[in-house]
Amino acid sequence: MTLPRFAGAIAVGFLTLWSGCDSGLAPLNEPAGFRGVIRFKNWPPPDSVKELRLVAFENFPSDSAGILPALLAMKAVVYPPVGFSGFPTFLDSLEYEFTTKGTTLQVKKYDYVVIALRYGTNFFADWKPVGVYTTTPNSFIPAPVRVLLHRITPDIDFQVDFHNTPPKPWR
Repeated sequence: MTLPRFAGAIAVGFLTLWSGCDSGLAPLNEPAGFRGVIRFKNWPPPDSVKELRLVAFENFPSDSAGILPALLAMKAVVYPPVGFSGFPTFLDSLEYEFTTKGTTLQVKKYDYVVIALRYGTNFFADWKPVGVYTTTPNSFIPAPVRVLLHRITPDIDFQVDFHNTPPKPWR
């Protein structure tokens, strides 16, 4: 190999390596999560809607007494996070993105993902599901949502019909 060719090959190799990596061996910080659209219809009277939130449960809740311990144990997560106002109300639809950035959402599978309505003044007890993530149309059969590392899963959509809400998962 002649000297100009060798120098050219070295230059190309250097430029390729130098331009291809800007963070060295640093960990990736891309958020993980899911996004979609929540579609609403048949809104109830304004005084019966205190707030709306998306709640992802690692396991299907068997009774209402287990919800707060699940949240504290990070086996369930709420969006928007507590301390921020819930979703805006009285819209036809709302796009959302629920990620690990700024929340306690984790890279794992969530078996029960719902839109929850607080209908009363008791923040810890006056909640009910009004929409559930499902892949079976016209049903309330929950479908799991997997939060994958460094990926935002699209099309995790909800249909909320306030005249036809899912049953509470406990009796």
